[in-house]
Amino acid sequence: MTIYALSSGIGTSGIAVVRISGPDAKLVIEKLTSGPFPPPRMATLKKVNNINRTSMIDEGIVIWYPGPNSYTGEDMSEIQVHGSRAVVNSLLKSISHIKNCRLAEPGEFTKIALRNGKIDLLKAESIGDLISAETDIQMQQALKIIAGNNLKKFEQWRSDLLQILSNVEAKIDFPEEDLPADILKKIGIKSQNIILEIERNLNDKKVGEIIREGFRIAIIGPPNVGKSSLLNYLSNRDVAIVSSTAGTTRDVIETHLNIEGFPVIISDTAGIRDARNEIERKGIKLSLKKADESDLNIIMIEPKSKENQRFLDSYASEKTLLVVNKMDNKSDRISSKLKKLNPILLSIKKTKKY
Repeated sequence: MTIYALSSGIGTSGIAVVRISGPDAKLVIEKLTSGPFPPPRMATLKKVNNINRTSMIDEGIVIWYPGPNSYTGEDMSEIQVHGSRAVVNSLLKSISHIKNCRLAEPGEFTKIALRNGKIDLLKAESIGDLISAETDIQMQQALKIIAGNNLKKFEQWRSDLLQILSNVEAKIDFPEEDLPADILKKIGIKSQNIILEIERNLNDKKVGEIIREGFRIAIIGPPNVGKSSLLNYLSNRDVAIVSSTAGTTRDVIETHLNIEGFPVIISDTAGIRDARNEIERKGIKLSLKKADESDLNIIMIEPKSKENQRFLDSYASEKTLLVVNKMDNKSDRISSKLKKLNPILLSIKKTKKY
């Protein structure tokens, strides 16, 4: 079966790239274009026609990649046309009428490349990460994996383990012939070193996962302390509705930020208090769930509130950053007990730190 899909981004663009891979990739080009077939790996300007050749779809670039010297390892071709929806839809529709051609599933080109040994599993995953990268750090992490930095380390572990295994099997197969003492000693040392390296690699505080998925921050606190205002200030736009009425936020509102190359996802949550109705109860439940899933929780409180200590006792943890808002009123001073927690003092209303 031959597969095809739009490989460039969806939407209006200057150029759209349609990729075709499989045994009939050459036939697709022959049916959609006329004249001499393009030479391998050479961009050739051609008129791209409808399957019945009664009308032209567009004039674009056709590139032919005979297998196995292609991304997928199969015969593959690319058609570059202008990126209007009408042109792209017409081209995809024409290809769909060719026998044994079907629309590719998400990631199927890379899956075929993996199956044909053109790339390894780590590289296949990193290609997806690179395509999804929104920040420089995400891009650099994906490129390091594509370059094979991690693969070299894993292959070394494999080589060392195979060597250890061969020595152990030799001892099992020939028990009457003692292995040299230095070899037995080396087996123990090398095994321990590999275990330590694997543990160190796994115990990275999920840095790689955080870079890939984003560092998650939840803003939690009682109602009407300025959580939504903080989200809007950090986002530099009005993401959440701000009102003096307590309980305005009922659902979790998220925004994605790029902070010095790090992907950060900040969530504004419903104010936590004794729920007054079923809707508010569900909102608070979502707030607590989001706080539990986050890498960092910003607890926001007011300077003078009898509920502050109870709130901190209930929800503060080792992943908490304490913020005291509404410090623009000079009569408000935080208690000495609160000051010992080293909070960040600010006024979102005045956009000023204290």
